[in-house]
Amino acid sequence: MNKFKTFLAGHGCGPRAIVSTVLMCTKQIFDGGILCIAGGYLVSAVQFVMLVFIWTALDREGAGLGGMTLNQLMTYTLMATVFHQELNIISPATSSLWEGSVIGRFTRPVPVPVSFIAETIGRWWIPNFLFFGLPLLIISPFLHVNPAPADSASGLMAFISLMLSASLGFALDLLFAAFAMFLKNGCWAAASIREAAFSLLSGEMIPFALFPWGLDKFFSCLPFGSIAHAPLTIYTGMAASPFRTIGLHLIWNVILWITAAMVFKKSKERMISFGG
Repeated sequence: MNKFKTFLAGHGCGPRAIVSTVLMCTKQIFDGGILCIAGGYLVSAVQFVMLVFIWTALDREGAGLGGMTLNQLMTYTLMATVFHQELNIISPATSSLWEGSVIGRFTRPVPVPVSFIAETIGRWWIPNFLFFGLPLLIISPFLHVNPAPADSASGLMAFISLMLSASLGFALDLLFAAFAMFLKNGCWAAASIREAAFSLLSGEMIPFALFPWGLDKFFSCLPFGSIAHAPLTIYTGMAASPFRTIGLHLIWNVILWITAAMVFKKSKERMISFGG
């Protein structure tokens, strides 16, 4: 019984503390009732349906889809909606500064960045997939949207790319948290800048193939483009060279994690004083 209590409290060895944090955050998301999270799911569902109508209308009118077929575009939009939380990483890193709760994370038996990652998985990834993503995948064929990858190899490489995208997203999130720290009371300004940059540069909502003047090649080489555009194009079979795309993933991961680790380490003292 004591060991079980220790596990639930998040104390003990690192892996147990991480799993405990994930499970507790998953449970806490329902403390206010299902209506607390149903609103976000409804907005995502409406956005998905609207995009499906828009792509269908454009195809019916003979508009160019950037070399994509309607089926590819539909699948791209579906998977972008299902894995929105994994592609658009927003951990508690920035909000904890505003709330002052960041100081408590330094007393946990896991590194602070790992704590942010565990909380994000428990609070957003698991509930979002179980109560929104999975049902949407099940009903998507009734909306004439194919949820399957282009082929099994594309599905496997897209999964690898998705894991690297999530890793890259957490690195960028830590960098924006450090940026928010330097803004002091500008935490929400930093969050707004991040959201605007992601919406424009990630290709999650609008595929880069639909961009004019050859901007798709430029944006696909940027870190934000590697987060959403890369796994989605691999999954739908639109990536010209999946191995090159994954290689670019790895390069950005190395560069940004080294940068994020250095910036976060230098920011710890100021972050604690601001959060406390």
